[in-house]
Amino acid sequence: MSKITRRIGLEGVKFNAAVGYYAEERIFKNNFLVDVQVAFEQAEGSNTEDLSTTVNYALLYDICAKAFENEALLIETLAQTILENIKSDFTFVDEIMVRIKKLNPPLKAQIQYSFIELNYKK
Repeated sequence: MSKITRRIGLEGVKFNAAVGYYAEERIFKNNFLVDVQVAFEQAEGSNTEDLSTTVNYALLYDICAKAFENEALLIETLAQTILENIKSDFTFVDEIMVRIKKLNPPLKAQIQYSFIELNYKK
């Protein structure tokens, strides 16, 4: 039987959180955009109306939101936390991409964002 690769994700999820290496960043908070995407194979013709056979993107959001609840020094830490929690909660997922953009990072230049991207493949 043929298989279909399904990709599910969220793009541009906004958070305002106390994340940053410098104390001021944790006091005044920063704005972030998160993109998360997962991929997995399903047998062709399988039930696509059953949430237990897919990834509920509301749960992806919850995983991201929970990661941003705690202070962190680096966005790398948050990205790793999100990735590990997705792996744990959705063991059937074959690929995961987590990208966190820190908007207007505090540098001596006008920069739209800095980012970290993690890619996982089974």
